[in-house]
Amino acid sequence: MTDIRVPKVGMSTVEVEIGEVMVSPGQRVEPASVIASVAADKVDFDVEAGVTGIVDEVLVGEGSVVEVGTVIARIREDA
Repeated sequence: MTDIRVPKVGMSTVEVEIGEVMVSPGQRVEPASVIASVAADKVDFDVEAGVTGIVDEVLVGEGSVVEVGTVIARIREDA
């Protein structure tokens, strides 16, 4: 199982807002698949899966404010 976390962006950013969640449980993803769009202080960016597999769970909702490093989804990797 791979945890997909909010990456660190910038030196002072500690929280981000989850914009749109692009996946749902049971969905197949590839490394470049976008899991969610995220908004930080002055930058918006996409969080990608980074692995091939099936989304097991999505742990955040759209509009949630979460800390950098928060797990936003879990993916079961293909064997």
